[in-house]
Amino acid sequence: MLTESRASHRVGRTVADLTGRRRGSARRGCSVAPTGLIHLAVYVPLFLFCVSCREVGHAQSPTVSPLAGRLTFAGSTTLQPLAHEIGTAYTAAHPEVILDIAAGGSVVGIEAVHDGTVDIGMASRSLEPAEAEGIEQHQVAVDVIAIVVHQSNPVEDISLARLRDVYLGRITDWSDLGGQEEAILVVVRGMNSGTRGAFDKIVLGEMEPSAPQLEPAVAASDVAALVAGHPNAIGYLGFGHLKLGTKVIAVDGVVPTGETARDGLYPVVRPLLFLTGPLTHPLAYGFIAFALGEEGQGVVVDRGWVPAH
Repeated sequence: MLTESRASHRVGRTVADLTGRRRGSARRGCSVAPTGLIHLAVYVPLFLFCVSCREVGHAQSPTVSPLAGRLTFAGSTTLQPLAHEIGTAYTAAHPEVILDIAAGGSVVGIEAVHDGTVDIGMASRSLEPAEAEGIEQHQVAVDVIAIVVHQSNPVEDISLARLRDVYLGRITDWSDLGGQEEAILVVVRGMNSGTRGAFDKIVLGEMEPSAPQLEPAVAASDVAALVAGHPNAIGYLGFGHLKLGTKVIAVDGVVPTGETARDGLYPVVRPLLFLTGPLTHPLAYGFIAFALGEEGQGVVVDRGWVPAH
């Protein structure tokens, strides 16, 4: 009888914690018991078959054991909480699989898959051609990048062109956008952020933000805290990180929703991707199939994201 071990599901590990892991290799073993019974065990990365052969005419049917192993993740801070939620559902069905889900930003996730230091990378933007070489991309959701201001801000809408001008320092006062005569505090994400990469590409044409009052934020939660705490701030957040105290404004007259994102009406959207590479453990593909299947996509919808399919 196989004894089930208790699963663990760890989130928020550093990338350094993950790079020291050793991968299991396939093993074959055959032994003859004193009673004359032959036990043939074939171990493969995705599952374990155990076949017991008794006397002729009394052979038993193969028994498949639960999936077991350890998968490591790193990358997008936007995708990390969604990966955790999908992982919770996955390990409920496969309790002997251990998931270590770290963050670090999309660039970190892409590089870690190339290096083979993690099984699954996470990216919250499209990959550049050089980054995509040798990597398989699995879109798990569509993320809507919402433009957020303080809840007391009277501005309800901004054009994509004027949003660009705010981040490039060409518009510096809220009065030019229909608000109060106050200097605009412009909040940006760090360079490793997939949200930053997507925003810069879609809104700024890959130009560098250069507003006179530029406030950097490490994580999405920092953006939310800065905008919620400063009446003159503007920032951008993925749908999964919208918080109380912030207000979402329309872009070019279109309010960001799942429907306007799928229809292509809302302009600031990006893919959320799981990434695999040549050194990815085969067990990872079972997790990705789960994430893209009915149950995984149900988690995407339940958590307020836009499903990939």
